[in-house]
Amino acid sequence: MATRTASNDIVFSQSQLPVDVTGMQSMASKMWAPFLIMGFMVVVVSFIIGIVNSGIASSYFEFSKLAREAATTGQTLATQKAWLESVTIWLPAFKFLGVGMLLGGVTFLLATILGALRTGGGRVQEALGVEVRIIRPPMMAKVFPMFMMMGMMILIVGLIIAIVTATLSYGYWNHSIAAQLNPALEGSGLLANLGTINTVKLWLEPLKFVGMASLFTGIGLALATIVRVLRWQSSRLWDLLS
Repeated sequence: MATRTASNDIVFSQSQLPVDVTGMQSMASKMWAPFLIMGFMVVVVSFIIGIVNSGIASSYFEFSKLAREAATTGQTLATQKAWLESVTIWLPAFKFLGVGMLLGGVTFLLATILGALRTGGGRVQEALGVEVRIIRPPMMAKVFPMFMMMGMMILIVGLIIAIVTATLSYGYWNHSIAAQLNPALEGSGLLANLGTINTVKLWLEPLKFVGMASLFTGIGLALATIVRVLRWQSSRLWDLLS
């Protein structure tokens, strides 16, 4: 039968709701380690790409400005310029996704801790030979996984948009700066592409921070849920001992 404690939290007896982890908590216990590993790998790969990119930049800027701007489509200097410009668009989004996966792993780990508190509290009451009661999951417990998933989706969408924009950027910069890009006339395809690239870059950066803010909000709500559960379990133990 449902009852209420002094803190007005609704609880359920063992007969109504078996003390076991929820489906989300069960999934989280299997997902937190892969997310942490993959997130760390993405960040390391991003670092390696950054080192490679620095070598390309060093080689590119060894030539005079005149030589760099005179390079035509397909020439080494033109492709190096195109590569450098495109990487500066998609690599930050890739790094954000890696950090986002690390934060997602932390969120899954917090959900796993909630599952352990749920089952552990029930087992303690069972060992004491009293009616097993558990707190009904508060709204925060239902919401924080949504914030985590929303944050991950935003970062993934941001990476996809960054890759598309980087491809457009590569095509634009793989031209002679002196002979094709600088003389481009108003209304030309080259200037239209340049406008699109710069426009997307301006709103893509804050979009990534929206994703990160969503992930941090999910973590904050998960921690708040843990605090609430611990307080309820402490109150329950005091009731049993009094």
